[in-house]
Amino acid sequence: MGTVIVITEKVNHELYTSFSLEGESVKIYPLKGAIDFSMQNFSDLIILDSGFEVENGLELLKKMKALLPGTPVIFLTDVDSEDVVLKAFKTGARDFFKKPVNIVELQETVKGILSVKKGTKESRKRFRQRVFPDEEILHTPTTSQPINIIRVIRYIEENLSSAITLEKLAHEANTSKYHFCRLFKKHIGLSPMKFVISLRIMKAKNLLRMPNSHISSVASDVGFNDLSSFIVQFKKFTGTTPSQYKKSCK
Repeated sequence: MGTVIVITEKVNHELYTSFSLEGESVKIYPLKGAIDFSMQNFSDLIILDSGFEVENGLELLKKMKALLPGTPVIFLTDVDSEDVVLKAFKTGARDFFKKPVNIVELQETVKGILSVKKGTKESRKRFRQRVFPDEEILHTPTTSQPINIIRVIRYIEENLSSAITLEKLAHEANTSKYHFCRLFKKHIGLSPMKFVISLRIMKAKNLLRMPNSHISSVASDVGFNDLSSFIVQFKKFTGTTPSQYKKSCK
């Protein structure tokens, strides 16, 4: 039997008591002393619910990844911010959820991560490939997806090198950010910003295959103003750095 550790404020403990996973033991601990709990109890996965204490949560995430680099962490927060999402992934979160979260959806995400981790010694790269969007998704017939989602996907594709925000995407979909995020993930399978990043990495891979391409230029061309962020995200989605990927294409 494996163990999943949930770290959250005591006010949320009751919510996670309904969190059940077949063959897994779920242990719930408060944010205070979370590092000690994590180090003293082996876990296959950690759910870190920072609530409104985002900065404290991100700092805790950073410490956890330093001490437990092989343990996947799912980061949850009550704050709706694109900056928080990017910081969470850059710090090492395996996945991100904005609360309120659908417990069933969270359970399925946990099961997916654990099945890969325990299945056949598959690497994190393999898992990322499972959720990496296929190019065909950009050409899905409108009959299978809401027209506003198709419109958003086209907007993302056409503005990949520019700054893209949740606010702008929700505006393109003509709905609130909250409903847009739920609708987008329901039909696409990824959060809007994770989809944006994955498309940028997909385009970056194509550009890096070109003989005379430069990594810094590629990063800028696909919408990354910060080279370090590009390298972090590229490795997160592909399992290798841009320079290593470019060398492998020669």
